Amino acid sequence: MAKHRKINDNRIIRKINYKRIIRIELLLLVVCFIVVGSFRLFKYVPSVKEALILATTVKPETFTELYFEDHLSLPDKITLFKKNNFKFTIHNLENKDMEYKYEIYVDVTKEKKRMIDKGSVLIKNNEYKTISEEFTIRIPIRRVKVAVNLISKSQQIHFWMGEE
Repeated sequence: MAKHRKINDNRIIRKINYKRIIRIELLLLVVCFIVVGSFRLFKYVPSVKEALILATTVKPETFTELYFEDHLSLPDKITLFKKNNFKFTIHNLENKDMEYKYEIYVDVTKEKKRMIDKGSVLIKNNEYKTISEEFTIRIPIRRVKVAVNLISKSQQIHFWMGEE
């Protein structure tokens, strides 16, 4: 009787193993269909390929910092014929060398701007350049905006000056 149980136990074990093998084969077949289908989809549908590349590629963020040095010491009072000065910094974080064109002007009214200076500066990647500016107001006016404009980046910073 012990032999009979052993034979029955082996048959049961064989049936369980056989069912597992079938399930594993089916699972592998489904996985193969998914993988082959995905490769065909990526190959023949360019937008799917582009979406996958965009979703899995890390692009470094690129930007330029533009700011005033010592912003608490910017001129704030208008005194006719007095020399005013300030410094601004351009910090290149674009992941490549950049040439920056800038202009500095006094915005007397929305329609009337007086150019103080304009120029261009080449800044290597991850470096910065501080530029000093000096200007004199020669016409009586109550309030003006002094602006620094990075032309190529469409970035601007400014400060206001008013009567003493």
